[in-house]
Amino acid sequence: MHHRARTFLFFILICIFCIGTPLVVLFSQGYRFDIKQKKIVQTGALHIKTKPSSAAIAINGKQKRIRSSRFLYSGTVFRNLVPGNYNITISSSSSLPWEKNISIEPSLVTKSTHVALPLSPPPTKTLFTSTSTFRYIASTNDEAFLVSSDKKSLFSQSLNDTSQKQIFPIPTATTTLEKSEIILSAFPSASTHNTLVNTNKKSYVISNGETISLEKPLQTIANQNKAPVSRLLWHPFDDAILFGFTSSANYWIHLPDMTIGTFLKEKIIGWSSAGSRAYFLSAQGTLYEFSTQLQPTSTPLTTIDPTLFSRFPLAIHALGDNRFVIHEPSGILLLIDIPSLHSELVDTAVKHLVISSDASRMAYLTNDNQLSAYSLEPTVDDSIYSQYEKIRLADIPETSKPLAIYFANDNWYLVLPTEWGAFITEIDKRLPLNLWVISFEKKIVPVAFRSQDAALIWQMDSTFSASRLLP
Repeated sequence: MHHRARTFLFFILICIFCIGTPLVVLFSQGYRFDIKQKKIVQTGALHIKTKPSSAAIAINGKQKRIRSSRFLYSGTVFRNLVPGNYNITISSSSSLPWEKNISIEPSLVTKSTHVALPLSPPPTKTLFTSTSTFRYIASTNDEAFLVSSDKKSLFSQSLNDTSQKQIFPIPTATTTLEKSEIILSAFPSASTHNTLVNTNKKSYVISNGETISLEKPLQTIANQNKAPVSRLLWHPFDDAILFGFTSSANYWIHLPDMTIGTFLKEKIIGWSSAGSRAYFLSAQGTLYEFSTQLQPTSTPLTTIDPTLFSRFPLAIHALGDNRFVIHEPSGILLLIDIPSLHSELVDTAVKHLVISSDASRMAYLTNDNQLSAYSLEPTVDDSIYSQYEKIRLADIPETSKPLAIYFANDNWYLVLPTEWGAFITEIDKRLPLNLWVISFEKKIVPVAFRSQDAALIWQMDSTFSASRLLP
């Protein structure tokens, strides 16, 4: 080859190296040419995790993924996305679709890892059917308490299978109800091994297949205090102890030997428990913590202005670490964080409230059907939520009349059962907010929500069923 040709070729190769090497480096670091901006920009990525894992994902209307379900599934990452706004839609057969407008930032991974597509129609399993008529009165995670139509018998119905048993009056026992005596309520203890049953005349405890009448200790308290016990409450962790409240003094009852003791000679207007601790709020506004001993001793924690409240009893939710949420029947919602010296009147018209199992957030529905979430702790997840941040989610149609709120999908979804089905929504600041409606053909009575499999337990006539709402 001629010397001049070799020199020219060498010069070309040097130019290619000088120009190409930076381009290769930039390409490897995620830089791309943005046609709209007509310049090189650093790209971002999108991480999406769906339930079911086989859901189809489309970005700006272009389908990007259809994958069969995998056992080990950690989500899908879409790389090298030019910064900007993208419309993401996710769909699956027999499910309701999900949609979100997501902003991709340079060199960052944007996440949507809590996508669960509601099942439509939800698969339904019949739990129990009877020729008799039952009315639901209470439930735990695993069982519901049902009272017969004549209010003379109490049954325990499993929420996991079809098993049912009569627990009061115990068929083999001698305890019977008086002719005019009817069952009003039932409350399981913390361990669910014992059950407190209240009738219009007496109170009983069902323990280990035996019925214990509380007539004598309650009469003793009434004679000592010259006022009857207005409410009985289980000890937060000891099945052998009941708390009894009167208008001026309060008592504990040790069930094995029926011994009685007094504590806190003030009227109690609210109570709660967290782990091994019990908390009571007096009518004077003092919040007390009680010891774990048989005979409780009180320790004042803080004082709350009692004039804030006009209706009782108050629902006090202990979040741990001396943090409390107080909900008054008229709708006042108050947050008290004693270590941080933070007190906040969150809302004044709350009718339904739920707090997540990890006490990181709560959600509530107001009297005008406005659904909101509130961050109790700072959370860095798909989005960043600061502590004490309120997120307005959706306005639920007034005609729907939700009966409760439940957390689902690792506390990132909310389920609001109604007489005709349920609303399901997500906790996400990004728009649009997904609000799904699950409709049943006939009117139902929602009983409970089983969080482990996102199943709504409901009653129709004498049939109890479980409908799985989320995959």
